[in-house]
Amino acid sequence: LLQVNISELTAGSTWHAAGLTTYYHPGINLKKIHYYSIKLFEQLEAETGQAVGFHQPGSIRLASTPVRVDELKYQMTRTHWHPTPQFLIGPEKIQQLFPLLNMDKVLAGLYNPGDGHIDPYSLTMALAAGARMYGAQIYYPAPVTGITPTADGRWDVQTPHGTIRANRIVNATGVCRVIDRYGIIHSGGVGRFLSDWIMSGEPPYDLIECDPNRYAHWTSVPYLCAKARESYGFNNVVGYPKEERFAGRPTDRVSGVYELLKDRCSMGFHAGWEQPHYFHKPGDDTGYNHMLTPRGRVYAEVTVTQTAPGEFLLITGSGSELHDLRWIEREVCDGGYHVSVSNVTDEIGVLGIAGPKSRMVLQKLTDEDMSDTAFRFLHCRSMQLAGVPLRAIRISYTGELGWELYMDMQNMSTVYQALMEAGRDENIDNFGTYAMSSLRLEKGFRAWGAEVLLTHTHAHTHSHTLTLTLTLTLAHTLTHTTLTHRHAYTQTHAHTHTHTLVVGNTTSGSYSYSTQQSLAFAYLPLHLTHVGQKVEVELLGQKHPATVTQEPLVLTEPTRTRLQKKKRSV
Repeated sequence: LLQVNISELTAGSTWHAAGLTTYYHPGINLKKIHYYSIKLFEQLEAETGQAVGFHQPGSIRLASTPVRVDELKYQMTRTHWHPTPQFLIGPEKIQQLFPLLNMDKVLAGLYNPGDGHIDPYSLTMALAAGARMYGAQIYYPAPVTGITPTADGRWDVQTPHGTIRANRIVNATGVCRVIDRYGIIHSGGVGRFLSDWIMSGEPPYDLIECDPNRYAHWTSVPYLCAKARESYGFNNVVGYPKEERFAGRPTDRVSGVYELLKDRCSMGFHAGWEQPHYFHKPGDDTGYNHMLTPRGRVYAEVTVTQTAPGEFLLITGSGSELHDLRWIEREVCDGGYHVSVSNVTDEIGVLGIAGPKSRMVLQKLTDEDMSDTAFRFLHCRSMQLAGVPLRAIRISYTGELGWELYMDMQNMSTVYQALMEAGRDENIDNFGTYAMSSLRLEKGFRAWGAEVLLTHTHAHTHSHTLTLTLTLTLAHTLTHTTLTHRHAYTQTHAHTHTHTLVVGNTTSGSYSYSTQQSLAFAYLPLHLTHVGQKVEVELLGQKHPATVTQEPLVLTEPTRTRLQKKKRSV
């Protein structure tokens, strides 16, 4: 390992860093980064002999309004499965820990023992000393004047003192590259997990929220400036589940029906796109597939359609675009496959239509036979609809009768308006991703990013479809539950309890309008997954009774149709 620097260590932004260290972070994965950093800082002086000025008096985040108290409770429901020390404490305990505090408006506090501060300069020197102990070399002043890729996949790094041939390079130039890190507390964890990723080819756990591939060409300078102002301006505001922030929106990445829909629905921001979350009411040859890492963990979920011999259309969620594309392109390259990969996200748009009358509406706009026997579930067809050429796939994440219609972006407005006109007599209406999430939960459909993560193996979520020659022991498995309280809507990572013990966590939840119940997916120990098992889900400090149920609560449309045909034939 060789590090070259333009100047002395800490000559960048490190010299004026505050050096605050905390276990706390509202993001579950970033909390792991904080945790590793603090544990590293605690042992550095003993390991390297370099004092780091690390003091850990602990910290208290104060809540002086009921909303802030709810925020603290929300964070507490997402923390106990991780070893991070964190406690919700009352005014009496706060006064005991910090007698000088004015308690007039203090209602509660979030206490993190072990939080503190460290001297950034001494920390850097200790890390450098430790690196040298294990064989690393550090040179300065040695500004990099050029980087050139070589034919064998390595790099030539030019400096005034000569050229260095490197297998891998990491650009960690911080403020000199006008891309600075956010705090000393990230240093240890980011360094560790990035090195793991480089050496093994995959991150040690899901780190997509730290992945620079979250951003693409739509991340313009005006967008960057607007988001920077917003992010720092909102640094200490209450963070709400499903919150939308609006700086820099919309980007230049909008669909062909955005102008028609923007005033009729609440839009959500996903990888530069504006997607309908819910619509305002008046007055008020296809399959699902998982991409697995060499360790058997779920890296991504895609829908694959064969459009022609040797030609496939892969569909993924908008937020996973570059995340999935990177994996596919790397597999093509590393495997030596003669495959051409094209990203057509910005050229092709999709409209989804679902419901018992969706076939009737589509049939009004095409000469194609849309009947069940002619257009079967999971089949794909190139056709014309309202005079527009498109590709129709009979599939719907709602679990109901439905199609996804893929077409050139400039034709979306024409097709959308034709569908709304053709469905007028059938009471057609819009629906957004929140309604779709409720419907998919009823059907027991898993969602990548919620039920399925890089943290999970295929067996966690689909153990009944996986055969292993080795004995497979899973600590937790995904379970479908219903909550007794109709209006208890759970979010991700809420604790599940039994006999006062935290035994698992929820992954997603919603209200089912079909069954008039609140639903949630939860990871539970195997011995607590039998139908009828009673557990409790913690929401804002209160435990709500929940019951493990047989999934799905509502059969999918293809299953209902198949059972009806079977019944008629008996």
